[in-house]
Amino acid sequence: MVVQVLGSAAGGGVPQWNCACRQCDAARSGVLEKRTQCSVTISVDRSRWVLVNASPDLRSQLMHAGWHPHFRTRRTPIQAVLLSDADLDHTLGLFLMRESESPVFVHASAAIIGAVEEGLRLSEVLNRYCGLQWVTPPLSFQALRCGDGKESGLEYKAVEIEGPGPRYRKSDHHQSGRLFYVLREPATARSLLIAPAVAQLEPQLLQEASQADAILFDGTFWSDDDFERSGVSSRLTAELLRSHLPILSGSLKTLAAQPARHKVYLHINNTNPILWDNGPERQLLDESGIRVATDGMTIEL
Repeated sequence: MVVQVLGSAAGGGVPQWNCACRQCDAARSGVLEKRTQCSVTISVDRSRWVLVNASPDLRSQLMHAGWHPHFRTRRTPIQAVLLSDADLDHTLGLFLMRESESPVFVHASAAIIGAVEEGLRLSEVLNRYCGLQWVTPPLSFQALRCGDGKESGLEYKAVEIEGPGPRYRKSDHHQSGRLFYVLREPATARSLLIAPAVAQLEPQLLQEASQADAILFDGTFWSDDDFERSGVSSRLTAELLRSHLPILSGSLKTLAAQPARHKVYLHINNTNPILWDNGPERQLLDESGIRVATDGMTIEL
């Protein structure tokens, strides 16, 4: 199994177009590495790929990944898209897939589908172009099939976790039914857990993490004062912190304790100090056996 991180940043990327925090300024000047918004691809044969979340930066990500269509064709190597939530930074890239010559197969829970359909009218739009097929992901391992019905060489399952719905469809009573996914290659039994949006450490998440060979985990914030330390403020700070578990006080010790060979933080906000290669936060992660995702990072299992 090959795992390729197309984009490693949270919504807005690094630098974010309207932000002048310490990290964004450093990225603009070339001191810090630039990052696009979070998307991950997985394959067993390097020709048919499964995409986890479709970011608004998908076009440039696919170009930089070096994926080129065969001569005189207009085909895509993306056979399926798995959505972990309905947030804009994970769904807007689906509109960029309208140029496909076959329907886009998108896997998501009923709650995520409801949010995207009501808020973004995704099916209404894509059905005027390439078409869209919704797939309900299984709760226990099943073969993940390509758009043509053939097996991808992967098994997968989705596990529901708590988390607020997208802001464009937010109400006091609506919950998005966030998902994390476990993908497994039957031939090797090696597995990947990918959870880019986590609000709290729930038992089902901890159970699956203890068995995974690789974990890609929500690294949006380092602590609850990231914005202040970065020299900027946001009226959405409190809401964002309720949506994503901070690393220092939330996930660090738990993730460090997992037996997985690969443990990686991704979906990193532009205010997060782990973006600094030589900072004390990065040193603590290094000592804990945890890496920070970068665009283009590849993991082989």
